[in-house]
Amino acid sequence: MRKILFAAVALFACSFMSMAQEVKTLDDYSEVRFYGIDFAPVKVVAANETESEFIDAFGKINNLFLTEPDKYIVALEDRLKKKIVYVDIDNVINQIGAIDESELKVNHTPKPLTEQDAEFELQDLDIKPTEGLGLVILAGELNKGTDYGTFYYVFFDNDTMKVLDVWPFKGKSGGIGLCNYWARAYYRTIAEINPTKFYQSKKKIKAGVTNGVNTVKEKIAGDSDEKKQQ
Repeated sequence: MRKILFAAVALFACSFMSMAQEVKTLDDYSEVRFYGIDFAPVKVVAANETESEFIDAFGKINNLFLTEPDKYIVALEDRLKKKIVYVDIDNVINQIGAIDESELKVNHTPKPLTEQDAEFELQDLDIKPTEGLGLVILAGELNKGTDYGTFYYVFFDNDTMKVLDVWPFKGKSGGIGLCNYWARAYYRTIAEINPTKFYQSKKKIKAGVTNGVNTVKEKIAGDSDEKKQQ
């Protein structure tokens, strides 16, 4: 009887430990593999430039991660408090080439990206599985009317390709030329990363994304209210 009881307890303990190991949080990783900005889901609002000009700018923005790492990669490392050990923009460049120009520009404010959008886009990127933490940024909205861009930081386990967390941020654009103008919007989202909140995050992806998307909605609504009052 004791042997049976011991075996049952051991089995329960193993099952519990296995479940605990499956649920990973961002602070379980010390390094990051970075895959650039995926512009495939982006919608452009109130801009005069052509679709082909935007698509050309999207590639140039991603190239900045390779040509200006001191500005973009080092800054991202500092805010994440994690070493970026690998940068690869091939997958997002391929996605840019597949953008449907007829659906790029819209005359309305697009809906925020959802958890499911992030999961599907990660699958479409077809990133080769490896070990460690992966990070790809999804561009959601580039709004020339408000001069803001919305970007979603998608963290995932590079081995299982499971999304761990999504962080949406808005950044104010600026600069001369289409590439610099929207690269500035992304760059300013880096400063929005809160390292304390990053490390304290223990929630699973569903709760994290819901809170994040609501935050973006509140910021959008807040900006609109401020403009109405001015």
